[in-house]
Amino acid sequence: MAECVLLLGNTASPAKDKKRYNWLLYVRGATEYVNSVTIKLHPTFKNPVRSCDAPPFEFKSRGWGTFDIEVLIKWRDGSAMRASWELQFSQPDMHKEIHIPDKFLAQGVDPTAPVAPPSLAAAPVASEDIEEPASIHSDFFDVRGSLALDGIDSDASEAIPPPKEVVPETEVPDAPPELLRSTSTGKTDDDPARASLLQKLRETQYLQPSDTYFMHGRGYSGPPIPPKVIWKSDKPPRKDHACPKWLTATEFQDVPEVADAKVKELARLILLSKKTVAYTGAGISASVIGQAALSGENKVGWKNDTRAAPPTFTHHALGFLGREGLLHGWVQQNHDGLPQKAGFPQERINEIHGSWFDPSNPVVKYSGSLHDRSYPWMREDADTADLCLVLGTSLGGLNADQVATKTAERTLQVPAPPDGVLAPGAWISARIPVKRGARAVQKGLVTAVDASSIQVRFRVAPVDSDDEDSEEDDRLEDAITLSRDQSFELLPAVGGGLGTVIMNLQQTAQDGKMTLRLFGKSDEILQRLLPELGYSLSIVHPPVWPKSSCALVPYDANGVRLSGPGRRMWLDLRRGQEVRITQGHNIQGAKQPQYMHIGADRPVVVKGETRQPGVGIGSVVSRSKETCSFILQIEGVQMRLGVWWLECAMRGGVSHLPIVNREPLFED
Repeated sequence: MAECVLLLGNTASPAKDKKRYNWLLYVRGATEYVNSVTIKLHPTFKNPVRSCDAPPFEFKSRGWGTFDIEVLIKWRDGSAMRASWELQFSQPDMHKEIHIPDKFLAQGVDPTAPVAPPSLAAAPVASEDIEEPASIHSDFFDVRGSLALDGIDSDASEAIPPPKEVVPETEVPDAPPELLRSTSTGKTDDDPARASLLQKLRETQYLQPSDTYFMHGRGYSGPPIPPKVIWKSDKPPRKDHACPKWLTATEFQDVPEVADAKVKELARLILLSKKTVAYTGAGISASVIGQAALSGENKVGWKNDTRAAPPTFTHHALGFLGREGLLHGWVQQNHDGLPQKAGFPQERINEIHGSWFDPSNPVVKYSGSLHDRSYPWMREDADTADLCLVLGTSLGGLNADQVATKTAERTLQVPAPPDGVLAPGAWISARIPVKRGARAVQKGLVTAVDASSIQVRFRVAPVDSDDEDSEEDDRLEDAITLSRDQSFELLPAVGGGLGTVIMNLQQTAQDGKMTLRLFGKSDEILQRLLPELGYSLSIVHPPVWPKSSCALVPYDANGVRLSGPGRRMWLDLRRGQEVRITQGHNIQGAKQPQYMHIGADRPVVVKGETRQPGVGIGSVVSRSKETCSFILQIEGVQMRLGVWWLECAMRGGVSHLPIVNREPLFED
């Protein structure tokens, strides 16, 4: 009798460009029992549903990233079973076994007998789905993928006709996909390993510089061997930030034994975490961009041609963790676009201080204001992160530092009760008396609950409680008693948490709050971390961007993502195409002088030149391979749009696009 198992797996080998892999998904073994195999690829593939009704049951393609493939196996008796396979590139060939159902073996079903007709007709699959060359499929972006059309040049020489001459696809695009790999949900608070760590953090107060574990962290359980000094300084890290007297720019590195122990604990934290947010500063880009902080590793100052800087290994590693669903968000102080160049999804990065590659969010001057969407997003991450990874920043007192500090401070709180449960640790919103006899809606932490009342510590009211723009104060007032009959709203559960991990060469004023403190270069730490999480370093590759500069995207004429089925818009970024910046930009808020005429209501004088106000109309000048961006001329000044924005738009990643064509065209 033939072996009564099927083998479901895939082969993989590097493609000629060394950036992607040629792969073949197969169903082998006792295929005499199989009538057909249908697979469903990631929805960003053209014709993602493919079928094969005769052996060999094989499907070829090429791409950069891995994802889960749904497999439908139809048996020769008309029944079917579902399976899934996680595409892998780490081994030349890998598979798992699927056992033939016992009913076939027990009943002696003849695998060569005629096939009974299925009760339901299979969904039609166009013949070109099977015959279509694999070369036009490129899941190069791992998380979400996209369609990269090989053989098409950029800018004016592109070999595709103008959008109005293109025969568009007739099928309605699916709803915007989420991460290919669902974001990790971590472990619940009753998981033994998580519960033990949460208790340890609650019972361990902030550490002082004299404490044995100050340079290791409140959650660290390895050998407390001090790090070695690799560069000594008696000066503060930055001249423009105040700091405690004990804090200098001296640089440290953990000894190998401690480094190994800390990386193991970091990997455990990431796998336990319900929501991990990275908070990064100039340090992770210093080797390719430059920096302002005093350092023995990099000189103070900025390098030439910063817009063409390549990502570091740190960017690539964090980008990969984002695509794997282990890094849920990234609050980026820098403006350099290196996370996106390394493949981190644009929709999951908050460029809190602006970007060189987003015309709607220029770099914000210290006198300017943050983008309307950036600040609330940052506050949300600060309030809800379970674990914060801090890299390359001195935590010198910026507003956005609260992402790190608030996450650390929550470790002293008891774990929040489940959503919807009124118990100590829950947060509520209620209208209470504030200053000058007024009443305002305030958030409060429930500290005690009985049959008729609750004890609540509300946040300190803003100085002007009537000002909608007043910032919330994170300090808590003394507890007050509210009747359970009083109107209040239970807020989503937030409390406890795994805290904050910081990794860099220099100390910070916040080190005593850290769950884990790693000293070393982030590139080297992350090179240790990936294998500890089960990943080979070879899978960290730069993405391959679409060669086409024109694509159908699921957005309306104002750059707002479609909420359901609708006509897709052509986003044409080829040379000479007219574009406009969409509404909701932060050009006026950023206060960069060269852009202040865009969105202004009167003429603006810049360096003696009077510029007339404009709404943000311009054109595409070129596509730059060196800077990975489209160069735009908007109202007489140069701006840039990262190429990744086109890829993101193709899969409906962000809710709003920064630019659209001046008079966009739509599919028929």
